[in-house]
Amino acid sequence: MSSPLSLPGIWSAVVQATRLTPDPRKALATLLAEEFSAESVVLCGSGTEALQLALRAAKQLLDEPPRTVALPAFTCYDVGAAAVGAGARIALYDLDPATLAPDFDSLRAVLKQGARVVVVSPLYGVPIDWDALERIVAPFGAVAIEDAAQGHGATWRQRPLGSLGKISVLSFGRGKGWTGIRGGALLLRSGWQNASAAEQRSGSGVGSDLKVVIAAVAQWALGRPGLYALPAAIPWLELGETVYRDPSPVSPLTRAAAAMVLKSRSAALREAERRRLNAAAFLADLRSSPHIGTVDVNEGGQAGYLRLPLRLSSGLSSLPDPARAIRLGLAPSYPTTLAEVQEVKALMIESEGRWPGGEELSRDLVTLPTHSRLKGRERAQVLRLLNAGAAPA
Repeated sequence: MSSPLSLPGIWSAVVQATRLTPDPRKALATLLAEEFSAESVVLCGSGTEALQLALRAAKQLLDEPPRTVALPAFTCYDVGAAAVGAGARIALYDLDPATLAPDFDSLRAVLKQGARVVVVSPLYGVPIDWDALERIVAPFGAVAIEDAAQGHGATWRQRPLGSLGKISVLSFGRGKGWTGIRGGALLLRSGWQNASAAEQRSGSGVGSDLKVVIAAVAQWALGRPGLYALPAAIPWLELGETVYRDPSPVSPLTRAAAAMVLKSRSAALREAERRRLNAAAFLADLRSSPHIGTVDVNEGGQAGYLRLPLRLSSGLSSLPDPARAIRLGLAPSYPTTLAEVQEVKALMIESEGRWPGGEELSRDLVTLPTHSRLKGRERAQVLRLLNAGAAPA
């Protein structure tokens, strides 16, 4: 995933590390409240921390504190880490492989089992039918947390993802569409705005700011397609890998990260438009292929396509040259369901269940690059590779 960073944005972070200019976090919180129609904004050290705080907020304000939180069976492992950090009991619901949306029958089943908090994650910026979701959760008195970490540039009924739930979460991490290298935000609405006031902390040290600056310089210098092989060859960076990371205590967003998020706003909007255009160009050539399964976007939604998800039988291994596919920017998605992550499994109320949609996605889903540095020649090479070897999905 590629996120726009510029030297002026990095310089703004350097200036913040010196503490010689006003703290930008108040301005960022105000912008997010306006852009995403939030009544309260809590800026956090990461999107995972923001989701962890969201789960605590939901448990605090429900009339009967829930014993169980419902998570999608197939999603980023960080979603599971947030639930572990919040000390939640976990139930998993399945997904529909054709839309990446919740399987509503599966979701209804976990609500009947007692889940009253539901985390919904629009993968790769493919929006779900939020109206249908609310019709499912409302009779149970449940609350849906909108985890819009991958949602930048996507909308549902002309509203940006991140503005739909009573509780929403944004991420400004390294690979997100709108980045500050690190950081996240918890957005609260409809009477929930005071849920996490006691957990807000304003301080962050100069050392934390400098770490953000160093990471930003590295991403700016090495994040080009022609140079990506350099950082990708360094094992401890774990680029392109899906690994479980233990949850961290909730911390404040650094001043340096906030400065970069503010400075990159216009570039992020331009990048989102380019991602949508590149995805549309791929889809125009791929939709007629009987061997490639695309992901449907519900009417009323516009996908942000942080990456373009496709379904290939057996994933990358179905292609004639998987190594070349990776060099061209194709990537497998999450390799397992959350049920196979030991830290999550230990907290599940039903560890021996089956989630066929999630299992299919972990086997078959691959993603294509959509970023603005993708050239026509590279797109043509990707298409030739897909058309040469993809088996029926």
